[in-house]
Amino acid sequence: MGNWFGRRSSHYGRPGSRGGVLVDSSDSDSDSDSSSEESMVEDLITGSCPICFEEKQLSCFYNPESNENFQITPCNHRFCKECFSTHVNTVIDSGTWQVRCPGESCSYVLSAKDVKSILPQPKYEEWKAARNKSYYERFMSNDQEMRDALKVDKLVSKEVKKRKRAEEAKVYWKEKRLKLDDATRGHVVRVKATYMGSSGPRYNGTVLEVDDQNETASIAYDDGDFWGFAPLTSIQILPRLHHMNTERISQEYEDAFDELEPLEEHDIFVGKRVTARLRDGSFYPGVITSVNKKRKTAAIDYDDGDEWDSCPFQLIREDQSSIKCCPQCAVIIHKYDGCDSMTCLCGENFNWTNCRTIPSKLLDELVERELKKTILVQAKEMVVSVVASDLAVTP
Repeated sequence: MGNWFGRRSSHYGRPGSRGGVLVDSSDSDSDSDSSSEESMVEDLITGSCPICFEEKQLSCFYNPESNENFQITPCNHRFCKECFSTHVNTVIDSGTWQVRCPGESCSYVLSAKDVKSILPQPKYEEWKAARNKSYYERFMSNDQEMRDALKVDKLVSKEVKKRKRAEEAKVYWKEKRLKLDDATRGHVVRVKATYMGSSGPRYNGTVLEVDDQNETASIAYDDGDFWGFAPLTSIQILPRLHHMNTERISQEYEDAFDELEPLEEHDIFVGKRVTARLRDGSFYPGVITSVNKKRKTAAIDYDDGDEWDSCPFQLIREDQSSIKCCPQCAVIIHKYDGCDSMTCLCGENFNWTNCRTIPSKLLDELVERELKKTILVQAKEMVVSVVASDLAVTP
């Protein structure tokens, strides 16, 4: 923290000093100095706590037996114990479980041992419970109005449907083992599949042939690429949707975006967060997963779980989302102005543009809870059905 012992630096390391203690230069070559004399001189030198700036004798900071100081071992910053205790309590009372060293430009996060040595046992237990909260519990502690603003229910619902479709697609391929020949290619199977890998973004294409033995398929992608060995587990069957004609953009879509300038072509690239139209005409923030400059379209992975593989450039704008979750603690942040470099109260540093509306871990937890609810409902209905059936056959 710069001169975190403010006044000490003015006496330390200058000619005529020894061991961090100011001495007369005429005595520097003398062997008559005793440790007791050095101690007396040191007791006269003062330093200041970086929090309260109160002058203290340096011995208070360096004596490990002293009850007046607190030293953070990894970064070696020292503070008045009372000041540091107040700092830790203030941070925790604000609802933040991560406590950073208040030293200037110091990024060290206090360990459980550090926090335990400062807090009384009951409060330490509360802090530990807050630290161990799941993403879901942290998120649910946010204001209901703010949670509603993120359209969480819609997001989770779409993600649940998306995952169910993916599972159904896997079962479909494994159980049906379709073999497409010349006679059936008139009824082509449209799919979304990864390209030359088992993970990564998926692209739309058409199945040409299925290899039952090796559990792979030949895919002709819409952009002209071809992969003859796409794993069946990486393929998702697409519903037969009427895709929007990208050559004729409805004027009503253009009118809705009059207040926002269209992005330049060079500003549309993979990984960029944008706000873009969905097929139904609404707009939502998302991430560009692929770009087809020849057709002037981009694939958008929307934050609410929807996807569009051929969104026209004319319908893509700068990301206008002003509400997102901290990727570390899931607290909801409303950004009004300023640059994209953000620091949450928990100490997490992140880039606003690259940050998803809801962290992936939180979305996974919300979806898993929803899926478990569905399973429980189905199990309950099955039990009721069996009981009703038994009662019906009982004489």
